[in-house]
Amino acid sequence: METPNSNHWSDLPFDILRSLFERLSFVDFHRAKIVCTNWYLCSKQTLHKKRKSPWLMLFPEDGCVLYNPEEDRVYKTKRDFSKTRFLANSGNLFLTVDSKSNLYIIDVFSEKRINLPPLDSTKGLFTLKRKGDKEFEEICTTSGYGYCNQNVVDLRGLLWVDEKKKEEYTVVWFFDTGANYIAFCKNREDHYRTIPTRFNVRRELRGISDMVLRGDILYVYTIRRYIRVLDLSGQEGYNDVVSNTDLLSPFYPASPPSSDDETTYDGAFSRHNIAVTTSGEVLLVESIVYDDSSDSKIPTIGLRLYKKVPNPDPDEFIYRPKVSVEVDSLGDEALLLDSGITVPADHTLGIEPNSIYFTRHDRLRNCKLKPSCRARDIFVFNLETKNVTRFPSLSYLEAKDARWFLPS
Repeated sequence: METPNSNHWSDLPFDILRSLFERLSFVDFHRAKIVCTNWYLCSKQTLHKKRKSPWLMLFPEDGCVLYNPEEDRVYKTKRDFSKTRFLANSGNLFLTVDSKSNLYIIDVFSEKRINLPPLDSTKGLFTLKRKGDKEFEEICTTSGYGYCNQNVVDLRGLLWVDEKKKEEYTVVWFFDTGANYIAFCKNREDHYRTIPTRFNVRRELRGISDMVLRGDILYVYTIRRYIRVLDLSGQEGYNDVVSNTDLLSPFYPASPPSSDDETTYDGAFSRHNIAVTTSGEVLLVESIVYDDSSDSKIPTIGLRLYKKVPNPDPDEFIYRPKVSVEVDSLGDEALLLDSGITVPADHTLGIEPNSIYFTRHDRLRNCKLKPSCRARDIFVFNLETKNVTRFPSLSYLEAKDARWFLPS
C-alpha cells in the first residue's frame, strides 16, 4: 500500500482519519469534515463524543466569536460577519440579515448557507416595497389603512430547523415598529405569507409582546397577556388554533398587578417572556431587574417561572394569583431563554438540568426601560438552588450582545 504524503491528505485511510476525528473538539470536528469529500464521508462514520453543552455566540465590536463553556475556550469564526446581524437560531443554524437587507440561514460551523426570499416578496394583507438597502414601504391592501415606512434595523425573527431533515425549516419575522403583521415562509418557498396581528383579530389576541417558534407552531404572547397559537404546518396559509368562540384566560404572573408588560416592584421592574417546553406547555418567565445605583455595570437580576392554572374560574380572571402559579422546577430540562424553548438536560450531556440560560430579556421586542433596568447579563440560573453561574473569563471581550445556542 502506498504511504500517503502531505500532498494527498484526502487519501488518508479511513481508520487513520477516524482516529483523528475522535480526538477533535466539537468545532475542529465540524471544520475538518468540510475539507474534502472523503473527510466528510469519514466523519459520518465516526462516533464523535456526544457531550454538547450550550455554547455562546458573542458580539464584540469587531464581529463575533464562539465560546464553549466546557472548554472555557473562545473560537474565532472564519467568515467575516461584521456586516451581518443575527436574528435567531435553531441549533447552530442562524437566521441572519446582511447590510443589503438580504435574509439567509447559515451554519456557523461550516460554509453552508440557504438563501431566503427577499423581504419585499410578502403576500397577503400586507406587502412591502423596497426603497433602499434598509428602507421599505409597508402597504396594507385594505383600503383606508394607508402605508408606513419600515427600516430593517427594526426587523426581528425566529427560526426552526428540523434536526433530522436540515432542509426543512420555518422562518418567521416582523418589524418591531408597529408590528401590524407576522411574515413566514417554509422549505424553499419563494415568498412570505402574512398573518395580521391587529386587523380582523379578536381583541385579546392582538399585538405582540413575545413569540416562540417550536416546530410549525408559533406561540404569540399578546399585549393583553393572552397566548395566541398559530399552526403554520398547512400547505397554504395558517390556522389560528384558538377560535373566536373559545373561552380565553390571560397569563399573568402571580405577582403585584400591572396594566402592561412591565410590573413594578419595590425598587425593581420586571419583564415577561414566554417559553415552550418539549411537551408543548407554555410557561411565563419573569425577569426582575433591580435599579442598582452602584458603579457595577452588571444589573441585579432575579428570575421566576410560572405555569397556567388549568380551567380557571372566569369570574376570577382579575385576580392574577388565580390564573397562574409559580414553579421551581423544569425537571430534566433546561431553558434557553434566547430561543424560548426547553431542551432535554443531563449533566453527562453538559447541560445543567432545571436551569435557565440567560443573556437578555428583550430579545424580540424593544425594551422601554431605562438602561440601568435592562436585563443584560450572561449566566446560568438554577431554579432549585437559585445559584447563578457567570463567566468572568469573557469580560475582556466587552461584548455588546450574546446568544446561547445548542450545537447540533
